[in-house]
Amino acid sequence: MEVVGMATTMDFSQTYDFPPAAVREMISDPDFIAERATRTGSTSVDIEVAEEPNGSTTVIVERVMPANVPSYAKSFVGETLTITERQEWAVPAADGTGTAVATAEFSAPLTFTGSMSITADGDTTTVRTFGEYKASVPFVGGKVEEMAKDQTIRYLTKEQEIGRSWLQGER
Repeated sequence: MEVVGMATTMDFSQTYDFPPAAVREMISDPDFIAERATRTGSTSVDIEVAEEPNGSTTVIVERVMPANVPSYAKSFVGETLTITERQEWAVPAADGTGTAVATAEFSAPLTFTGSMSITADGDTTTVRTFGEYKASVPFVGGKVEEMAKDQTIRYLTKEQEIGRSWLQGER
């Protein structure tokens, strides 16, 4: 009998006082992605951005960073963590709003599967990341998922700070 655990859900929103088109352009800009990776502790980053003629965009980012995990996770994570993020943005609306399928594969037995959306409300643009973490680790899988969720929220909070400065021209 196999026991299958529950996944851990994450729902996090970032806000920017800039138009959706500017925010979408920023989050798919290789220079911004590299800056974000460096300022969030990555020791290396590989970036691939593919923009299609119809406006759809695929962003693939592979980052390596120190693991900084509790002792219970060290044995299967190691000293560094490789994260491969993939965002597949659909053709945007005229104002730049839109949606993406978002996934992340980790060098540990952990995955993230979800979506992202860019919406506008007056002068505020919101980027929402929603999805589930699933760790295939006996006994501590839920702890690993919660740890990944907490670290991702810290990462997205820092990304928002970097993004706000970036959009204001501070590069």
